[in-house]
Amino acid sequence: MIQINNKIGKIKLNDAVTPWSADELISEIEKQYGQKAVAENMTVGGFECSVANALETIEIEINSPGGSVLDGYRIYNSLMQMRSRGVKVIATVNTLAASMGSVILMAANMIKIVEGGRIMIHDASQTVSGTSEDHTRAAKNLEEISEEIATIYSNRTGSTVEEMRDLMKKETWMGAKEAVDRKFADEIMKFDTETKNKMSILAKLFPNNDQVEQIEAAIQEADSIRAELVSSQERIADLESSIENHALTSSNLIEAQTKISEFEALVEGKDLEIANLKTEIQSVDDKAAIKASELLAQNGHPQAVNLNDSEESTKTKYDEYRALQKTDPRAAAQFWEQNEQEIKTSH
Repeated sequence: MIQINNKIGKIKLNDAVTPWSADELISEIEKQYGQKAVAENMTVGGFECSVANALETIEIEINSPGGSVLDGYRIYNSLMQMRSRGVKVIATVNTLAASMGSVILMAANMIKIVEGGRIMIHDASQTVSGTSEDHTRAAKNLEEISEEIATIYSNRTGSTVEEMRDLMKKETWMGAKEAVDRKFADEIMKFDTETKNKMSILAKLFPNNDQVEQIEAAIQEADSIRAELVSSQERIADLESSIENHALTSSNLIEAQTKISEFEALVEGKDLEIANLKTEIQSVDDKAAIKASELLAQNGHPQAVNLNDSEESTKTKYDEYRALQKTDPRAAAQFWEQNEQEIKTSH
């Protein structure tokens, strides 16, 4: 069985760019990629090895004041070779990438810079002694190198070569924000201490491990399911309590409806009794009126008096006479002549 390990290689340039630092850095790259990587990572017995394309990402941390142009080119070209083989190069400025250090930085697919980090660019320079021809050759060489470096900056930032040369001639220093604004960096790196403090033990012990992430995702999913289960159980308990309350309410409602029906029946009975009593009272009133009329007739009253009629029907001849006296005295006199006996009797 052959197992290919996809790896992230990490290297640092924490020095000036010199032949020795370049050799060490390139050697570190080769240990993680190519024939040396296969030889050093192969184990006989488990048949585990890293093949030439095992390295997926290489992270380089840069803290350099710059230095040798030619040795800087060596590092730059090694990183560009990694990119040509499909390896993603991520560079972090921590805390200075100046002069040739900024050129090496341009070889990365992605560039990060810490808060407080600095990038500095300027024209190439060297100390020259000798004849005027020596100085002429040196000036020509420096101009060519500066143009080459300006082209590298231009390709990375999208600005023109002329704009880069203007910045280089002025020796431009850029803080983190300006570096991102000018496209010399892609993002400002901030350290999320809150998240790191909340990391699980597995994540701290095995950083960048896909299996750890899968395990943690499964744990989170289980916790989520457990929380949903508890919530569902609480809802079931609430529903059961609601059903019990509803049953109790229904029982009370039925009992109340029964009592209302009984009361309505009682009221109907009372209404019937009242109606019967009213009928009896009316009958008594009628009999009393008839008896009263008979008694009046026996005592010389000219007509029976209906005690149950309205106020108009109970007026006597005397009342009519008095009313006419108030409104029409002549008519009252005629009414007296016609009804004298009845007026006197009713009065």
